[in-house]
Amino acid sequence: MRAYRKALERLAEVKGFTPERRPLLEEAFNFLTSSPKPFLILNAPTGYGKTILSYALALHSLSDASIFDRVIHVLPMRSIIEDVQRTAEEAFGFSRTKMMGSSGEFMHLFPLNITTADTFTWDLLKLNTKRRHLVEAGLEFGYDYLTQASILTSIVIFDEAHFLLEDESMATAFDAVIEFLTSQGVPIVVMTATLSQGHLKFFKKYARKNKYEFEVLKPDEEDPFIRRELQKDISMTFGNGNPLEFVEPGKRNAIIVNTVERAVKLYNRATSTDVGVERDKIILIHGRMKPSHKKALIDRLRKLKDSDFLLIGTQAVEAGVDFSSDVMVTDRAPINSLLQRLGRLARHAGDRMGRAIIMEDAPTGPYPSEKVELTVNLLKEEEIHPRVPQTYERIVNEVHGSSLVSVTRLINKSLSGKFVRFMADPSKRALHVLGEVKELIQQGIPVMRGFLIPLSVEGEVVLISPRKLLELYSKGLVEVMGIKGQINDERDAYRIAKSLALGEKVEIVYRSQYDEERGIV
Repeated sequence: MRAYRKALERLAEVKGFTPERRPLLEEAFNFLTSSPKPFLILNAPTGYGKTILSYALALHSLSDASIFDRVIHVLPMRSIIEDVQRTAEEAFGFSRTKMMGSSGEFMHLFPLNITTADTFTWDLLKLNTKRRHLVEAGLEFGYDYLTQASILTSIVIFDEAHFLLEDESMATAFDAVIEFLTSQGVPIVVMTATLSQGHLKFFKKYARKNKYEFEVLKPDEEDPFIRRELQKDISMTFGNGNPLEFVEPGKRNAIIVNTVERAVKLYNRATSTDVGVERDKIILIHGRMKPSHKKALIDRLRKLKDSDFLLIGTQAVEAGVDFSSDVMVTDRAPINSLLQRLGRLARHAGDRMGRAIIMEDAPTGPYPSEKVELTVNLLKEEEIHPRVPQTYERIVNEVHGSSLVSVTRLINKSLSGKFVRFMADPSKRALHVLGEVKELIQQGIPVMRGFLIPLSVEGEVVLISPRKLLELYSKGLVEVMGIKGQINDERDAYRIAKSLALGEKVEIVYRSQYDEERGIV
């Protein structure tokens, strides 16, 4: 427990809070450092402090590598990585990020390695996409065995990554990842605030098959955190119309919406009309901003923690920015996303009241409308507390599925099996895997999600979608280097995205003036 206590003390010092006991996290730490083959599901609400496990286990690995040599923390969203990385660097200075647009690191060799689910999957497949042109030229193998080996001697922590099973282009790859890791006996942790019974059955199947010591931990009503949260007055209502009408002067306000366009429109309206909040206390944060810009905005928000403010943001805020609000106005969304957003309502220990307003008439995109509608209908029937799992477990099961079949419906078992063979067969080196992946992509088979495009903006990287690339290109705002021809439609944009995903020498540069308030809009 020495490493756990040291991590907690250091984190409290950097973040400026008084350390509180979390018996559940202490139990999790003891289990993971004593079991020879642990598989842990840590089902605790947002704000519980689950990420401290990664820091504590990384410290532990420095003095005892008998079970794992290092920690790999896998996250589904780039925006969350930036927050975890920033905290790790400030508190411990021993972490490294690995994702599209980051440094050229090719192995997970630091005590704490933070990565996206996509990059992690490519690494398990022994294919470093940044080295693709050298691999294809026969000049090297892209560190294939070495990168994979650095994973197999680690403990892997999946942070909310189980919802990749609901992503059509990632479900199959994620299934292959879990099957391969468990076949190799790699210690695994799944940290989540919203675990359905269907997801639990998925993980349990692989853990039992490979004879893991399987443990599920979640706080009960006697947990100090739950007891504290139950004393807070959290109200939830539904609204329609303009979200700015629900802003309360003198309070810490947050408006979280589903798209960048909607967030920017609200920001423009808020800064041009009187919403009861001073102009310099209105902050916009979304995913199409330079990392340095976003960091400056988050630092500004931190300084306002004891003042009134109005934060307007997107999904980049719901799980990637640590702040607390008195009033949370949010677009309707599936229950897991809403709980992440509402986790920023009256979040801190000294907060006593919080008011949530769910905009019932907001557009549902990019979420499945049926899950959004079901979530709203169930929330009207039941009163929940966003940080007390017992109050929302039934809704999570209803929306995300309580059966194994319901959460594995998007998995292509034949393709998953092929991925596992790529991972497990030592004769399948990077060049062979690259050839197979190219063939799948050319057939139009989803191999990995999103095909996000790294856009170079003043020496930094901003990830954009192929659709956004087409829009910016048609307006003459970007230059594409390394590929011949014009971008005439979305198919051309996806062709460029696929080339980038395979590591081809393509560069997309933003040629317009970057908006220091609104980012790329």
